[in-house]
Amino acid sequence: MICNRPLNAAEMKSSQRNYLFYNGVNGASYMCLGETVLILFAVKLHSPDYVIAILGGMILFGFLLLPLGKLMTARGGAARTQADCWVYRNIAALLVAAAAPVAFFISETLATSLIVLGAFLFYGFRAAGVVMSNPLVGEICEKKEIGGFLSKAWIYFYSSGLTALVIISLCLKLNQSVWMLFGIIIAGTVLGIYSSSFCRRICETGEIRENAKRPLLNEILPLLKNKVLIRQIIAGMICNMSVVFLVPISMLTLKRGYGVDDSTALLYSLVQFAASIGSSLVLSKLADRFGGRRMAIAGFYGNYIIVFLWLILPMTFHPLLLILPFIFCPCCAVTAATSLTQYFIHTIKPKDQVVASMLLAVGTGVLAGLPGMLLSSLFLKTAAKLNTTGAALMTYKYYFAFILILLPIMSIAVHSLYKENKLPSEEQ
Repeated sequence: MICNRPLNAAEMKSSQRNYLFYNGVNGASYMCLGETVLILFAVKLHSPDYVIAILGGMILFGFLLLPLGKLMTARGGAARTQADCWVYRNIAALLVAAAAPVAFFISETLATSLIVLGAFLFYGFRAAGVVMSNPLVGEICEKKEIGGFLSKAWIYFYSSGLTALVIISLCLKLNQSVWMLFGIIIAGTVLGIYSSSFCRRICETGEIRENAKRPLLNEILPLLKNKVLIRQIIAGMICNMSVVFLVPISMLTLKRGYGVDDSTALLYSLVQFAASIGSSLVLSKLADRFGGRRMAIAGFYGNYIIVFLWLILPMTFHPLLLILPFIFCPCCAVTAATSLTQYFIHTIKPKDQVVASMLLAVGTGVLAGLPGMLLSSLFLKTAAKLNTTGAALMTYKYYFAFILILLPIMSIAVHSLYKENKLPSEEQ
């Protein structure tokens, strides 16, 4: 809802509530459609490892559709754009679901292609929808409460996601066929479309829409000289690439390396999302106190723990020990993502935030997703060739050894972020 004036306190609070409700319903929807179910679905349809790696990076590569979000925002505003794109993305999820009957009655190769295409559109419409989410949060919150509000939004998302995962796990305990996963994806589509109704109730001033109408090229060129933004793009790209390298392959390692069934894999996803909630609670206390830069660096360095754990964990299945990487994966991802969003809002001038959000999303999305997919696929193929032991798990241990070599180089980009109190004089 566009008010064409500054929001009053009641409108801001109402918009915050609707944003949180949207996150809550969307969290349940996403658990039915997101990475974990998508990976289990692809594995069930016998997709090769490199396809799983591609799916892991598709959430970022989908930012190719981001310019669509600017065009839609220029017409209807940020909140309406996010709502409309959420409807389209959930319709796109039906392509993924269609892979099940196609695999059984036509071709597994065609089914895999449908999964990849559906995932691209699903994440692409997400990118188009959320491109203006940072400026929108900046409009419905006072600056001093942004960090705490973002953490609260994550709590809503992951709490509902955790509940949905419990239900999904129980369903898969009763029936682990591909048709059960097919039904779960359909249920997620319905919830996702419903979540969009809360976005339509969010108020905004109209400034985001007006900024989105400005010629893109004229806005981009000056921002490409903004040292603060460029370093954010590079740091965000590296943080996102580390997520592509670690999060989907951790689930793949559990599923194919240790050979667990779907319901057991979902239990580890429950641990993952419980850890996400816990890290969000901690962030609400730390984000505003220590600043985005410090917290982003802390989130990135947690990746070392994840890699070391996969390298030293035993070859035999130990349920309690295997919980550890699934605790650290979401903690690192949530910490880095939330901290960089807070850093963006505090370091980029409001008048530049619309176009800067687009540059940031493309830079940290496509530029992370494409090399992330290619490198993780290459590492998995190379690791499989090096593995002469006959043990499937060794392939993934070789893979994580490759990632360990890369992490020190990647960390340079995160350290390059300017301190919030020491920005270049022209950006202050």
